[in-house]
Amino acid sequence: MEKTVTGHYGCIRAAHAAVHQPGKAQPPTEPDGMLDARGRLRRIVATIRERHREVHELLARGRSLRGISRDLDLDYYSLRRYARTANADELLVKVTQRRTLLDDYKPYIYQRFVQGCRNASRLHREVREQGFPGDRSVVNSYVRLLKQGTITTPPPPALPKPRRALRWIMTRPEHLRPEEAVGLKEVREACPELNATVEHVRGFGSLMHERRGEDLEGWIDQVRTHDLPALQQFAGGLLRDRDAVVAGLSSAWSSGQVEGQVTRVKLLKRAGYGRAKLDLLRTRILLRS
Repeated sequence: MEKTVTGHYGCIRAAHAAVHQPGKAQPPTEPDGMLDARGRLRRIVATIRERHREVHELLARGRSLRGISRDLDLDYYSLRRYARTANADELLVKVTQRRTLLDDYKPYIYQRFVQGCRNASRLHREVREQGFPGDRSVVNSYVRLLKQGTITTPPPPALPKPRRALRWIMTRPEHLRPEEAVGLKEVREACPELNATVEHVRGFGSLMHERRGEDLEGWIDQVRTHDLPALQQFAGGLLRDRDAVVAGLSSAWSSGQVEGQVTRVKLLKRAGYGRAKLDLLRTRILLRS
C-alpha cells in the first residue's frame, strides 16, 4: 500500500494545488522541495535523477544488476530500488517534502490573527492545547511575518504526507475524524488508481472481519482489473499460499496464542542471559577485590 500511494503521490500533489491554489499559478514565494534557496535544482535531486537515468539505460543494454553495481559504484540494495522504480519522481517524494511542525496549525493561527489576537505567547498556548509539539519561537516567527505583512493570504491546508494518506486509507471509515474523511475524499478524487485502491483495501478488510475466505479469489480478480503493480504482487503472493490464506480468513482459530508463547519464552531467555552475565561480572569483581 505504501508503494502504491508513493507511486501516485504526484496526483495528490497536483490535486491539492488545484483545490487550494486555484487560478493562474504564481511563482513560489519560497523554494519548494526541488529547488534550493537560489532557485536552482537541489544537488540531491539532480543526483537521484541522473543515477536513475544511468541505471535504466544500462538495464536496457542488457547489463546485470551486479554489473551495474560495479560500474556505478552503487550498493546492490540501492541499485535494486532504482531498477524497480519506473519514474524517478517516486524516489524524490521523501526528499522533496519540506514540512514543518507548524504547517497543520498555520490556518488556525492566521484565523486568530485576523480576529485580533496578536499575542504570540497566547497563540502558542492555544496550539499547544491542540497538540502542537514545537517551541514558542516557531510561533513567534510566524506571527512576526503576519505583523510585517509578508503573509497576506490564509495558508492552504498542508499537503498530506504519503504515510498520512496511507493511514487514512488503512483506517476503517467510521474511525476517521471529519477532517481526515475530507482529506481522504480529496485523495480519492485526485487519482482513479487510489480510488480503486481504497475499494480494494476495504474489500479485503471485510473478508478478514467477516471471515469470508471463500471470496478471496473474487477479490484477487478485481485487483487484477486495475493497474496497481504493488497490490497485484501482494495478490499473487496470496495465491501461492492459497489454502493457508483461505483457512486464515475463514476460521476463528489462529496461531496468535502460539506466537505469543514463543515471544514470551524468548523474552525470558534474553532476560536470563542478561542476568547470568551480570552475576558473572559481579563474581569477577568480588574475586579481584
